[in-house]
Amino acid sequence: MRPAIRSVAPHGTTRGHDPDALDAALIRALQADGRASIHELAQRLGASRDLVAQRLRGLTGAGGLRIVAALDPGFVGHHLLVHARAEVDGPVGPIAREIAEFPDAVFVSMASGPFPLVFETRHGDSRELLEVLDEVRRMPSVRRVLVSTYVEVFKGFFVSHGRNDVALDRIDYELIAVLQQDGRTSYRELADTVHLSPSSARARVHRLIDSGVIRISAIQSGGISRNRLAIGVGITVSGDPDPIRRYIMESPDIDFATRAHGSFDFIATMVGSSPAHLLAVMDAIRSLPGVSALDSWTHYDVVKEDYARTLGRVLVQG
Repeated sequence: MRPAIRSVAPHGTTRGHDPDALDAALIRALQADGRASIHELAQRLGASRDLVAQRLRGLTGAGGLRIVAALDPGFVGHHLLVHARAEVDGPVGPIAREIAEFPDAVFVSMASGPFPLVFETRHGDSRELLEVLDEVRRMPSVRRVLVSTYVEVFKGFFVSHGRNDVALDRIDYELIAVLQQDGRTSYRELADTVHLSPSSARARVHRLIDSGVIRISAIQSGGISRNRLAIGVGITVSGDPDPIRRYIMESPDIDFATRAHGSFDFIATMVGSSPAHLLAVMDAIRSLPGVSALDSWTHYDVVKEDYARTLGRVLVQG
């Protein structure tokens, strides 16, 4: 259960609650519903509207928080999602930045460990995947690349609860394009952009969300900060995978998780403010029935995290 914020103190702090804890609770609420109003967020967190608005401004400013719409990968024809780790001889930054320029790359990170480059790509078929992997392997400083294919993404930013068949028109595409830049754009601004009434814009956005075409949620830029540590884990299974899946689904410390085949059977990302706490989470995973091995890597610098780039293909096809 989320700890209640009992009352608001002067100077932008909360009595009985650390501001970092308030920010973490606010981020969780926005991950669940990126378009929740300030009033709804304040009620959920037990804080004043002014304080919640102030913390949100700080998070979306210098804090690097983005609240954006992500397209369901299947909607844009991306049925092959891949996680890769590369062993690099020499500086990692130039290789990371080069891979970040790939149109099929949606996530690129410089990380700890013997594979200091982590990236995620999306493809329409295996031929596209092989072309990207061949291009990475041709880079002179890349020693080897270990690949896992996502079988099912069951927890994460762009995961919807199911996608229904829905026909979209040009207005829908225009709304999605705006929401991919700022998921909290007001209905009045959306309406002005597509020349509709605010009520019509609202109805269209709700249809896009309810049908599973988009999900509006909060994502944070970068890896390590004063109050945020992001750790990737790869889990190898030797028994029943169900207890592992249940633990991951119920854990508030795991933001992203997928079933995979290749290097790992599960891949997940843990996020928290305390290294000691995340270490305890890893130990809890290791103790689960069916876990035979667990690898981990810390995300030092997320070079790219962009789930919006695929809309261009839809517009071209439309």
